[in-house]
Amino acid sequence: MQVDPTLADAGLPPAVGVRSFQVFRASKAVPQVTDGKGWTYHHHVDMACWKGRLYVGWNSCERDEDVWPSRELYSTSLDGRTWTDPVELFPQGVSTPLRMYFFRGSNDRMLAIAGHRTDTADTSEDRKWPLVVSEIRADHTLGEVFILQGSSPTIPMFDASRDDGFMTACRELLSDNVFLEQQDRGKLLGPRRMKWHDAKSWPAGAVPGDSDKWVAGKAYSFIRRGDGVLVGFSKMGWVTTSRDDGKTWDQPLVPPTLVTGKAKVWAQRTRDGRYALVYNPSRKNRFPLVIVTSDDGIHFRDMRIVQGELPIQRYAGLHRSIGPQYVRGISKWSDDGSRAGEKAMWLAYSMSKEDIWVSRVPLPVRADVPSDDEPTAWNLYSPKWAPVTIEGDAVRLEDRDPHDYASAARIFAEHGNATVTFEAMAEQSDGTLEVEIAPKFLPPAPLRKTLHFDRANAWQSFAIAAPSLHRVTFRTAPYRGIGGAKPVDPDTDRPHERVVFRVRNVHPSA
Repeated sequence: MQVDPTLADAGLPPAVGVRSFQVFRASKAVPQVTDGKGWTYHHHVDMACWKGRLYVGWNSCERDEDVWPSRELYSTSLDGRTWTDPVELFPQGVSTPLRMYFFRGSNDRMLAIAGHRTDTADTSEDRKWPLVVSEIRADHTLGEVFILQGSSPTIPMFDASRDDGFMTACRELLSDNVFLEQQDRGKLLGPRRMKWHDAKSWPAGAVPGDSDKWVAGKAYSFIRRGDGVLVGFSKMGWVTTSRDDGKTWDQPLVPPTLVTGKAKVWAQRTRDGRYALVYNPSRKNRFPLVIVTSDDGIHFRDMRIVQGELPIQRYAGLHRSIGPQYVRGISKWSDDGSRAGEKAMWLAYSMSKEDIWVSRVPLPVRADVPSDDEPTAWNLYSPKWAPVTIEGDAVRLEDRDPHDYASAARIFAEHGNATVTFEAMAEQSDGTLEVEIAPKFLPPAPLRKTLHFDRANAWQSFAIAAPSLHRVTFRTAPYRGIGGAKPVDPDTDRPHERVVFRVRNVHPSA
């Protein structure tokens, strides 16, 4: 499928019913409502499900990537919409980021892990070999910190614990080659790592890639197909397979249809027995975030948007790519099954290495709706300071964010020459709401109208005609396209006075 790199959403339609919520929003102006420090770099995300709660863990630095001061944070949620204030996963100064932070043992013990920080020097993938570990207890508190791999003069080894179940889970983690292969270059495995990390294993005597840093085998994720074959997907689209549970792996290759770059590819077998890949479909851009699905884990199709919004990057810093990137979901190693009845997959990612987001994707993943009578076909973009909620038959869009907006899109079957009717209301006596009517694929360009309100709490009826209709989007500010890197005056990055709009009874007609 062709994508348009000049568009924030690449000209693609969204997957049906995706709801995206901001877990954490950085701000230097109001650290008391963010992380307590006002740090602006937030990245390296992982996700877990434990005792009914969703967990998101990530790395936080003051300004730049992989430098001191740094710490690992986490937040939890019961509904994926409302998240706890972030707290430290490990005491600051103890940990460095990894690709993954959570491991559930087969004895139902959940572990939190990170690299072990031994100094305040800049970190890198090659400096993340020692590991620290702590248990996440059933009451969601954290246990004592131990060394899992390596050594420390001040932190005890995990086998000094008096808890046999904890030690058993730690040993299981250390023996799981496939789990540990998720870290770059198999660094955590030592001589047990996949042989393709070694130059001598390749016919040309070098691990292929753009440079010594950007080579095959970075940030693997894995699925097991129905035929038992393990498939690993790494950055830049490298794919490898194993038919002996990860003991040996075929030489990696890049399928011509998997076009991606230096952000992660997330692979997952979904609860409905199908497969999904989530990634940025560009060798250059880290936007948009798309999903493709498969019945057999081999042939993937129906590229659709998970996250097509691209707010401005508000703060400067080193290695700060724009876009929703480094996506991970809930892996088989970080899922206790306590939300097995929820027909959805959850994804976590950073937005421009600045804010942390999750997206809930309903299962089965739907590329289209068969009819207009689909009440769940609302896609939501809900920032921390601009929340979007569905209340009965109405959608409520609130906005207090000076640099972002609330957005809700209703998806329909595709129509030509349609008129959209709806009712809208402002809770204040002024304000504007943007309405966009878009075709299934772009071009042609969407039709955008601005609604003006001069009365509070009064429903008004609207009708807008368009030559092509697939979705109707409501926004609390004008569409921004590719926001880009646009550092703001930090003092402006604080919530403003609330504006609220409600929309209901959205219907198309020929």
